[in-house]
Amino acid sequence: MEYTEAKALNLELRKTHKERLDKNFIRKIYEHKWISLITFSVIILSSINAMMIYNFLKILQNF
Repeated sequence: MEYTEAKALNLELRKTHKERLDKNFIRKIYEHKWISLITFSVIILSSINAMMIYNFLKILQNF
């Protein structure tokens, strides 16, 4: 009986720790929303730019 209680308690502690990490991560993003927005925008726009350059060079090679 004690073994099961210890396992259940350990499972609950791991679950709350994971929930706490998730909440901290979301809170950090919310607190730094401008930095997060700028970072994600730069990553997305850089990806689009790389795809456009690749497609343009591919078109030039066909001529």
